Amino acid sequence: MTLTTHLVRSAAMAACLVGALACEKTEAPSTPAPAEPAAAKAPEAPTPITAAIQVDMETVPAEEDFEDEAEAAITPANLEKQLDAMEKEILAE
Repeated sequence: MTLTTHLVRSAAMAACLVGALACEKTEAPSTPAPAEPAAAKAPEAPTPITAAIQVDMETVPAEEDFEDEAEAAITPANLEKQLDAMEKEILAE
């Protein structure tokens, strides 16, 4: 593989890694409430969605948001080390 291929691969991995970390939840899962007897409640009818969810696309991280950071952090000298670290972190999830 050429150096350019490694750099592109590294930048892509860095973007994926940062994106995954940005989406990581830090809250502990709540414990479910004890089950109530089925006869105590009648099943509720599903509530229809009446309004579309609005998402501000400017706040959603994209690959381009992380390119400068990846280019600064990944150099030809530490390329393999950075890739190994990213792969370990991704596989650990």
